[in-house]
Amino acid sequence: MSEVTIDVDDAVLAVVGALLGTTTPEDTVRAALRQVLVQRQRMAVMERMMVRSHERITDDSVDRWRKTPAWR
Repeated sequence: MSEVTIDVDDAVLAVVGALLGTTTPEDTVRAALRQVLVQRQRMAVMERMMVRSHERITDDSVDRWRKTPAWR
């Protein structure tokens, strides 16, 4: 793991630490970085799912937002 020195707004760090439930500045930064990575990965998966679902639906009369019987 590399060591980096940065200036961080103490108030923002405290708020983010409280939101993430971390106790040290180091843990807060690590958790925040991990959370950003996970969120971006989830967004990429959702985008791929949306593209794939659009590719499967070719009939314009089908309501794309209506749940199919498989959801019930």
